[in-house]
Amino acid sequence: MTTPARGRPRASSHETIADAATELFLEQGYEATSVTEITRRAGVSRSSFFNYFAGKSDILWFVFDRRVDGVLAALADPKLPLTDALAGFATGPAPDTLALAIVDARTMGVEAELANGRAERQLRLAEAIAARVSGDDGAGFRAEIVGAGYAAALVAAVWHWAGLGAGRHRLDEVVAEALAAARATLG
Repeated sequence: MTTPARGRPRASSHETIADAATELFLEQGYEATSVTEITRRAGVSRSSFFNYFAGKSDILWFVFDRRVDGVLAALADPKLPLTDALAGFATGPAPDTLALAIVDARTMGVEAELANGRAERQLRLAEAIAARVSGDDGAGFRAEIVGAGYAAALVAAVWHWAGLGAGRHRLDEVVAEALAAARATLG
């Protein structure tokens, strides 16, 4: 005899919490919204919230961070060409919650969170790319420049895609365009 699974499936809880949070951020602002209010709106317990997210800011970034983690893992594989490792950023679920926050940043009151989060993630990508490039040719200074350029291209692609209307455009195409521009500029 089997017992039915209890609770919400993991993916739907992520989405349910993110939807509830973005509604509240739009209604009353990011700073004014508590985790308790988010859990109440989402219909999950506080402990369930923290099983999925470390804090409020993770709600905005969780899909984007999965993409970053994928690129970091791909960069660690020395057999995978750099261009293929970076192109992996274009795969997976779209960071729709982040796109909504980008477009409605002022209404949600998330400008500072987006600026800080963007800088932190772009630096993380840049350092990993630079380490990979430096390992390829041993040129540390050039590697930093290349890493910063490619990281900026990936992050800028998401902001551009959000501004175009995330639901009306394909992120993978915008990422490919950004990487092509970076390749042409960085050589």
